[in-house]
This record gives sequence, C-alpha cells and structure tokens, in this order.
Amino acid sequence: MFKYDSVHGQWKHHELKVKDSKTLLFGEKAVTVFGVRNPEEIPWAETGAEFIVESTGVFTDKDKAAAHLKGGAKKVVISAPSKDAPMFVMGVNEKDYKPDLNIVSNASCTTNCLAPLAKVINDREESEGKMKGILGYTEDDVVSTDFIGDNRSSIFDAKAGIALNELFVKLVAWYDNEWGYSSRVIDLIVHMANTH
Repeated sequence: MFKYDSVHGQWKHHELKVKDSKTLLFGEKAVTVFGVRNPEEIPWAETGAEFIVESTGVFTDKDKAAAHLKGGAKKVVISAPSKDAPMFVMGVNEKDYKPDLNIVSNASCTTNCLAPLAKVINDREESEGKMKGILGYTEDDVVSTDFIGDNRSSIFDAKAGIALNELFVKLVAWYDNEWGYSSRVIDLIVHMANTH
C-alpha cells in the first residue's frame, strides 16, 4: 500500500517492513498499528499518542469522536466537517481555538481551499503575508496535475479569475485536495499543542 501510488509514484523514503501483526518499520522507526472497530479500545495512552487524527469518516461528531479520549488520547482532530465540533481553518480562524477544546474539526478539503481565498478578498490581504504557505498565487498557464504534492491549501489562478464588475468577481483556485489538507491538519495540531 505504501510502496506504489498512482499519483505520487513509488515510495522514496525509508524502507518499509512488516515486523509483526501490530508493528510496521519505517527504516528503524517502529509504528504500532491497531485493527479494531471501536476507538475506545485503542490504548492511545500506552502508545504515548496525544493528538489523534480521526479520518475514518465514521466518528465525525463529538460523541463518537470522544471514544478516542476514552482510549487515552488528549485531543482529537476530525478530518471532515462535523455537525457539532468546532471547525478551524488555518489562516482563517485558528486563533479562536481554546485549550479546553478536546475535539475539533479541520473542516473539509474544499473549505480549506475556499476559506483562505475568501478571507484574503474580504480582508484585502495578500498571499505573502500571514497566509504564506497556506494560500498561493500564480499567473502561469497551469493544469490540475501541476499541483500534485503542493502543500498549500489554495493557489489563486490570476489568469482564470475575472472581475465581472466592482462587486462581483469570479475566482479560480487550484489545490491538491489531500496533500494540502493533510498539511493543514498538521499545522492545526501544532497550533493546538502550542496554545496554552
């Protein structure tokens, strides 16, 4: 599963081996894996894991995601929109995060593309300020495959956007929906860990 990928090509990092039914080796780094349906059965505390990324698509509300806390996790980041967990988009509203929030959502890939772009337009900011690394800008002739592996959430395409009048504009943005989104999940976890 790790060795070949039709988008990103062959695995170019440490050699990957299966040590036993519960352990993968990435080079010399051992990674414990679990095969259980109920997250509260995963012994997160024993593994030292504090931040859990809930990416199954099943546990997207606070009650269901809380099962990870019962297993010993300290924080859960849901990698999908949630009906009741507060949603954060890096560069947009991460400053609203409070340390007492144990379950949060990183919204969706599309929200992470659109929200920074909308914020820049609304606030009249530029992509090289506090949005650098989250929002990009291009005037090049591009196609979707030009952004494979790009870790920015959104790349504004200046040539494709048009101003229809002073109040109405059409904006076009590109993104590698999983790579950029995964980068924002990591950024959100780092932000949460550094917020006291």
